[in-house]
Amino acid sequence: MGFSLPATLSYSSLQWLLPELALADTVHFVAEPPVLVLHSETDEELADRVAAALSRLGLSWQAQAVSNTAAYNDLPLYQNADAVLTLIVPAGGEVPSELMATLAQWNVELRGLRRLSLNGPGQELALELYLDDWARLAGRREALQELATRWEVDLMLAPSDSKRPRRRLIAFDMDSTLIQCEVIDELARRAGVGDEVAAVTASAMRGELDFRSSFRERMSKLRGLHASEIHEVSAHLPLMPGARSLLRTLRSQGHYTVILSGGFDYFAKQVQTRIGVDEVHANQLQIVDEQLSGEVNGEIVDGERKVLLLTEIAQREGFDLRDTVAVGDGANDLPMLAAAGLGVAFHAKPLVRKTAPCAVSYSTLEGLLYLLGVPRGGLLDISPD
Repeated sequence: MGFSLPATLSYSSLQWLLPELALADTVHFVAEPPVLVLHSETDEELADRVAAALSRLGLSWQAQAVSNTAAYNDLPLYQNADAVLTLIVPAGGEVPSELMATLAQWNVELRGLRRLSLNGPGQELALELYLDDWARLAGRREALQELATRWEVDLMLAPSDSKRPRRRLIAFDMDSTLIQCEVIDELARRAGVGDEVAAVTASAMRGELDFRSSFRERMSKLRGLHASEIHEVSAHLPLMPGARSLLRTLRSQGHYTVILSGGFDYFAKQVQTRIGVDEVHANQLQIVDEQLSGEVNGEIVDGERKVLLLTEIAQREGFDLRDTVAVGDGANDLPMLAAAGLGVAFHAKPLVRKTAPCAVSYSTLEGLLYLLGVPRGGLLDISPD
């Protein structure tokens, strides 16, 4: 369906039109001559609603049978622009009213729009906005973060090629990323030093302490904890919401997934079994006479070690580093997030959220699929985590 227009739509008009346009599967904004091209597989009344919205705005329009609609539908939007802004609005939230005005101030052209979420009550809204000037947008991340925080939505800017479908290597931190706790803090509670260790962990994750030295300090306080407590903690690890669906969908698309954790391999392997991760690298607890010695076997997995492992795995499995994705929440994840082709701070500490290339702060783990360009219809839902 198409609408011939006397002039290109202004951003102020687009702000009012967005609720209707977001019901379409894809929207192409053709500049010469100005045409609005919409495609929807399910909404037969969409054209009428868009027409009514154009009329309410006082805009003249003429319905147009777009003879090459198929060409618009088949051409990937990432080939029509060089930047993409992914917007995720949690269920019940609102699209920031300043969003279109902000894009207008930055003097970038909106080339197209793609809805990734499903329509219907109780659904989040996920959209991709395809824009024309990555060079002009690359330095705008901080302003977008401020807007996202104020409206409690996720706004992530990336080159449009990031949406190109391809097999990727995807590396996850574990604690507070794939699971809803810090395992070392759980062990410390059972050792009677929970508050003390948790305070050090929080400080280290905020980037206030060196990870290696703080890790050794925390480990020393676990000395003497009986090994049976390890099994008790592992039996009650709470998965992060969306972890099962995320990993199942990633596997179905052929991605290679790994856990690179500054936590412990015993627990990482439990998580691996539960959600289906291909490979695990984490610290190995040293146990002597059925008690924790307060040390780990081998080299500590810190930020630098994560980068080395990510690089080695990519080379071994035949991935270009540009086709790697790293996801984490703590300061020790920042080197990995910076080294990967796409680094994502997930529900992260303020320093990490501010520094990482992308941040998902309000969506569940499944929001990572939107960031990769996977529509909700391509997400494999299974039983709750």
